[in-house]
Amino acid sequence: MTVDWRLTEREDYSHKYRRQAYRPRINRAYEALNREDRLRVTFIVSAELARRGLADKLNADLQRIGWHIDGGILAPATEPVRELFFPRGTQHDAYVRIREIIHRAKRSLLIIDPYLDGTVFTILADIQGTPMVKLFAANIPTDFALETAKFQQQHPQVQVETRRSRDFHDRFIVIDETECWHIGCSIKDAGNKAFMLSGIKDSRNSEALLETLRHTWASAKSLA
Repeated sequence: MTVDWRLTEREDYSHKYRRQAYRPRINRAYEALNREDRLRVTFIVSAELARRGLADKLNADLQRIGWHIDGGILAPATEPVRELFFPRGTQHDAYVRIREIIHRAKRSLLIIDPYLDGTVFTILADIQGTPMVKLFAANIPTDFALETAKFQQQHPQVQVETRRSRDFHDRFIVIDETECWHIGCSIKDAGNKAFMLSGIKDSRNSEALLETLRHTWASAKSLA
């Protein structure tokens, strides 16, 4: 977000005048952003205010418009979290959120991540229910097939199949063939750098993703 911070002598006279000068500039710069960048700015500012000890005051104001600070992250107060921004250095927060989403699966779980590794098995180890898990990957560790077999021996209630495909650049999670999520980074790297975790609300986009996944899965090579 680009803001002109230069002030005239009159604007720099006091904090009141500086605030009056900056507020419309910041508003204009914010309004010029696209929707995703607005979310990024909002999440960053909220997290910084919470870090500075203003979480209680901020929450009091946010609750009036249906939001709150949850674990230092801005989140909706009255509906499931659908969009979250994670700044750099939030590896644990990111892991916990992704695990929460994956553990919603009751019948099926599909993960598309070109750079999957054993991290996914740590998340799957205590999943409830008996879901069929399908993993799409492109670049994976050489012992991934062996680790899959060992995981299956210890957790027979979770059926896992991995297929290779280079058709996807982005990362996705699909829960029970109905709930679709987009992840801005590989699961194993979540939180190392800033990224977005977003629920796909638009039904046309969800259906298009599911249809592409069905066709790609059918033609993809199974991991031996």
